[in-house]
Amino acid sequence: MKKIGIIILAVTVLFTACGSALPSPDATELATEILETLGEPDNFALADSETVDIVFGCDSSVYDDYCVMYSTEDISADIIAIFKSPDDETQDETEEMLEEFLDTRLNDFKGYAPLEVQKIENTKLITYGSYDILIIISDFDTAKSVVDSEFATE
Repeated sequence: MKKIGIIILAVTVLFTACGSALPSPDATELATEILETLGEPDNFALADSETVDIVFGCDSSVYDDYCVMYSTEDISADIIAIFKSPDDETQDETEEMLEEFLDTRLNDFKGYAPLEVQKIENTKLITYGSYDILIIISDFDTAKSVVDSEFATE
């Protein structure tokens, strides 16, 4: 019985030592990299904490890091929202908040902006570790590939 415990401990240590932690990118730098890759850095503005709190109905001060950038063009649903949660409970609440935001955004644009609705419908919440990322943009796949490469471990 003692040997089994030692073997389990050894295997656990081996897997823990071999596993690599996810990178922890700066949220603003990641959002900027997405926009630069898409060639749209001048079409977006950085939301301040008060705006983030109002738009998402949250307290942005609870996050370890966050960034929200939104399109400055009229009638555009485009937004990049990145939240790094300090714990699992906050992350669960953040995922729910972003799903609700996505539903609201879809309802806001239905009926008068079909291209924006298509962008919203093509969006999926991206989660890496403690990061939750919502990107509504025409080329979601390219934006997601930027995020994927940022979180790739070697």
